[in-house]
Amino acid sequence: MRWAGLAAGALLALLGVGALWATALVDPPESVSRELALLSSLYPESSRGAQIERIPCRPLRHLRLYVVCTGGCEETWVIVGVRGLWAENLANPGRIPPQPLEESRSRIAAAVARDGLNLDRDASREMIACYLTIDGLLPTLVLGPLDRVALEQTRDSEEKMQALAQSLDTNDAVSRIDAVEYDDGFRARTSYWDTSTYGRPVLEIDWDVARNGVLRSLEVIEPTTGDSASGSTPDSPRF
Repeated sequence: MRWAGLAAGALLALLGVGALWATALVDPPESVSRELALLSSLYPESSRGAQIERIPCRPLRHLRLYVVCTGGCEETWVIVGVRGLWAENLANPGRIPPQPLEESRSRIAAAVARDGLNLDRDASREMIACYLTIDGLLPTLVLGPLDRVALEQTRDSEEKMQALAQSLDTNDAVSRIDAVEYDDGFRARTSYWDTSTYGRPVLEIDWDVARNGVLRSLEVIEPTTGDSASGSTPDSPRF
């Protein structure tokens, strides 16, 4: 009877922990979330050889974001959101035919909204960096005003451009995102150095992020810098 009581108690404890995980009142271990993301993105295919990486997004409370790839993201490329024991494929950039952008944005917005955020200025910067990463961009390539000047002075030298890119890869890169608070959200314009595109142009991106972290709008303005005469060559690799 004693062992039966202990077993029953252990079972109830496990059920209690499972209930807390399922309702996201307590976050499950990272390893559990990763397995759920792999299962959601690849089932019924095998996850053997798949690459999974968590997308850093500090303001999120319980939602964990992962990018899952196979074949170097040439075969499978899925953004998965995991909250508690529930996983959802939020975006599928690698799908053929491509998943409509509006559908991806809608799913991501709904997932973020369920986290019930109340951002301050610093957290809004982190959210914009998170959205950059979701779109396959590198927050470290956001330029500040002095970085823009330095870039134009280095376009005649591949070595100098590589050195500049390395100098931008710092832990405080999000501080170069100048978010301005207004009404019930934040707006920002970022200068993004697109080193993966011919000419390595600087893209001006306008952001409108609600206080709950939802991306309300994103507008990419045509680049005004970077061309074939600026020291770049076709198919220039990302630094």
